[in-house]
Amino acid sequence: MDSNSGQSSGGHSALRFGDRVYHLQYSFEDKIFHLVREPWEDFRFQYGVVQNRNIELYEWELSETAKRLLRQKWNELYLVQETHIQNKKKLERDLEFSEFQTKGKNSSLPIPGFGYFTNISDPDSPIPNLFSLTKNEKEFIEKFITENEKKNGEELLTANTTSLPKTDSPYQLIHTIQTKTDSLARAEKKNFVRMYLLNPVLTYEPAFLQLNGPEFQLSEDEINIWKGYTKELTKNLRSCIFSQDCNDWEEMILLIRILYLQKSIEAKTIVFPKKNLDGFQYLPLTDLPESVKTTKQKEYANLFASRKQVFASGFDPIHFFNWESFLVRYQGYLESGVPSEGLEFNWEGYNPYRNQSQTKQYSDLKENVEKEKDYESYTEGIRKLYSYHLTHQNCTSELFRYMNEMFPDGKIGNEMIWNPLSSKMLSLNFVPAIAAKKLEFNSGTKHTKVFLSYRNLKRNKLTNFTEKHFTERFVPTSKVYKSNPLDPPFLFFTEETIWNRPIFGLANTVYGMGYTGMGILTSPFDKGQRFSKGTESVFYSLPELAFFNIRKGHFPFIAAEDIPEEYYEQKTP
Repeated sequence: MDSNSGQSSGGHSALRFGDRVYHLQYSFEDKIFHLVREPWEDFRFQYGVVQNRNIELYEWELSETAKRLLRQKWNELYLVQETHIQNKKKLERDLEFSEFQTKGKNSSLPIPGFGYFTNISDPDSPIPNLFSLTKNEKEFIEKFITENEKKNGEELLTANTTSLPKTDSPYQLIHTIQTKTDSLARAEKKNFVRMYLLNPVLTYEPAFLQLNGPEFQLSEDEINIWKGYTKELTKNLRSCIFSQDCNDWEEMILLIRILYLQKSIEAKTIVFPKKNLDGFQYLPLTDLPESVKTTKQKEYANLFASRKQVFASGFDPIHFFNWESFLVRYQGYLESGVPSEGLEFNWEGYNPYRNQSQTKQYSDLKENVEKEKDYESYTEGIRKLYSYHLTHQNCTSELFRYMNEMFPDGKIGNEMIWNPLSSKMLSLNFVPAIAAKKLEFNSGTKHTKVFLSYRNLKRNKLTNFTEKHFTERFVPTSKVYKSNPLDPPFLFFTEETIWNRPIFGLANTVYGMGYTGMGILTSPFDKGQRFSKGTESVFYSLPELAFFNIRKGHFPFIAAEDIPEEYYEQKTP
């Protein structure tokens, strides 16, 4: 990926396997170099349209066996890192809960899934009619609740110290840490589902999003389909309850699905449970203008129609997963957040059926000190394992390092897939442009393809010479480019040609310096925002004086109708 202002301003690198892309992004929040896995269409839109970067693809011709093993290795690497990160979060949560306990605050921490419910009884709930529990079934459930409470209390008091997986290699499959807090949460979820069937409580309405409008309405046929799905889900949950072969999160998912389908049936429109938008965010968030929001809303209306049709085509767990993934993505659009991967409904809250004053205290000061040491040492370990450095460990060099360690001689079995590129600093392969040039002539590269950036695609469609080379190059007269919060102010695009780049770069530099000067005067009123934007403009203009272009401009407000046909692939590599 070409350079642009902002993150990865020196360029970026990624691996694409079919419809999935793997690339690395550093988080200043948790100080971890994240391996990101996302769909190719999302990745290309973010880098090729929003960030307006040309994407050069160097394609290898591999056997199906080699492709399968490559995907497997990178999936394992991704899952190992995710397990490390989730373990870190569990240790942090366990330490926090333990500190609450020792300080005499006998209150439990919020548990994912309980945020969809209140502690107020719901006499009008449809649940009793849906399940129609017999006397023997109710007694069976009550017995399970009592025994589970007792069993969990004994396990919490006798559980050993958590065994921490090693953090010295990203290739060893590791176990998920099981903490006392996890054990408590699992037991409470199990009991909650059963208590809910016996004595339903009201749902917490702000945790559900009801979509009003003609495009979201359910037809009578769709309502009947939703009713059929509810019966299937009820049957599945009954099986979980009485066969006792389901995990706590499986039972919660089935219950919440039943509830949001019931809400949709009653309201005759789409209702779905919100999720905590705590997924890894590597792109800056941008407030959309009202005109853009209106356009996006129309686009989502069309998407809802097609996705709803697929969801209504038959009862299938995959259909539920795809439907819910789309709905939470819409929530992310409305609330400017990123959902994390996974099936679970993670809106946090307190167990409506737990009397907090009866929470058992199982931690002491000595145990807290041990938990804190475990958390700090584990966090330090994974930060070292997934660390970032501009030249030693960046988005490009780490891809090569992982590939070289997975396949040291560039072979998968007897099949030569490429001539390995060094990840050492002296090779200069940490520079994306240099690595790309070497990949172009690498023995593994069979085809090269360029996916032009959004602006270059639009410019290529222009036939008028003046408009293409002058009007569109000057920011104030451009019809393709619109000023936006992601870009500091500038006057000219300098990507098109090299020989006159310093001339336009000088104009951009002077303009940025003037903007910075104005920012000094306005800083008491805008808290230095104009000054900051001005210095940023100068920073990205100075390389242009030496014939080097970084800034390409951003396009965060693009609608589907703005994207030219040439953007879409005719054939997926």
